[in-house]
Amino acid sequence: MSIFLKNSGTKYHITNENTGWMAAHAPESSILKSFLLVGLFRIADLSSITSTSTVDTRDPNQVSNTATDGDPATVTARLDSLIRSYDDRLNELDVTCRTWLFKVLGLLVQEGYVRCEDLGKLEREVMDWGNGEAAGAAGNVQPRPVIDPQSAVLTNIEVLAYLTANPPRRPPNPPPNSRQWVPSPDLRDHNTVVKEIHNYVSRLSPHLYNYPKYTHRDPESYQSSTDAALPPVQSNAPTPMDTALRDLIARLQPYGLTKGEVLMILNLGVGASAPAPAQEEEDMEVDGEQGEGEEGGEEGEGEVDYGALALLDTVIEEREERLSDEDVVGVLEVIRECLVSK
Repeated sequence: MSIFLKNSGTKYHITNENTGWMAAHAPESSILKSFLLVGLFRIADLSSITSTSTVDTRDPNQVSNTATDGDPATVTARLDSLIRSYDDRLNELDVTCRTWLFKVLGLLVQEGYVRCEDLGKLEREVMDWGNGEAAGAAGNVQPRPVIDPQSAVLTNIEVLAYLTANPPRRPPNPPPNSRQWVPSPDLRDHNTVVKEIHNYVSRLSPHLYNYPKYTHRDPESYQSSTDAALPPVQSNAPTPMDTALRDLIARLQPYGLTKGEVLMILNLGVGASAPAPAQEEEDMEVDGEQGEGEEGGEEGEGEVDYGALALLDTVIEEREERLSDEDVVGVLEVIRECLVSK
C-alpha cells in the first residue's frame, strides 16, 4: 500500500524476519523502479476527500464524524495515522501481510477514504489483474502499468447528474469603466458547454429525465447556488439512479453484453419506455381470419417491443448469434424494471 503526493510518497508494508511481524513503512520516490514490481492499482484519490470520520481501532463500532479542511497535508497525516494503527500490536493480532492489509483497508473504508462495498471482490480484482501482469514483471518489461479503475467512460445520465448537482457559477461582474476585462477564473467557455449539454438532453435525449431520480434534490433547487463563491457540498449517499445503474449492470451480466453496449443502451434509452400500444386492426371480412388475428394478438401482446428490438440490433454486435429472442425479452424486462422511474 502506498500514498503518493505528486511523484513521491510513502510505501506501507509489514515484514517478518523470523522474529515476529514488524512495520517496514518508508518514504518512496521511485516506486515504478522497484524490483519485480507488477504495477500500481489506485483505490482512492486524495484530492476528492474533504471530510472524514474518526474510528476507534480497538472498537470499530465506535465512529464519530469529524471534518477536515481538505488540505492534502492534513489528509495525508490522517491517513498515515490510520495505516499505522496496528503497528504496535501486529504480533498480538496474529496477522499476516494479507490480513493486516484487510484490517487497514477496513479502517479506510469506514472513514470514507476508500469506497468499497466488498473488500473480497477488490482482492479478487487486483489478484486477477496481477496474475495477468506477472510475466511482464518477471521479464522486467518497462514501464510497469498503472491501473486507475476510477477512470471510466461516463454515461449521459451520469454527466447530466454531475452537471445538475454542480451548476456553473456566475463570473464576477467587471469593474467600472473596464475594457476587454477577463474574469478570473474565466468560466465563460465552461458555462457554454454546460448549457449546450442541457440543451442536447432536452432536445435529443428527453428519456433521461424519465430515469430514476439522479440528484439528491430537485434539479431546480441547484440553480440557486450559481452565485455562490464555492460549489455546494455534495452528499456521498447514492441516488436512486446510482442504485439503478448497479442493479442494471449486475442483472445484465448473464447476457454477456460489453461495457460499450450497456453504455449505448443507457444513452439511447433502449427499452426504457413501455412499447406503444398496437393500433386496433380493422375488422376483416374474411371468415376465420379475424378470430385468428385476434387470438394471435392477445398471445403476443406485451412480449416483444419491436421498436426496442430493432434498436438493440444496431447496438449489440451480432445480436442474432449472441442473444435468442427469449434473451432479448429478458434484457428489455431488466431495463424496464431498473430504469423506468416509479
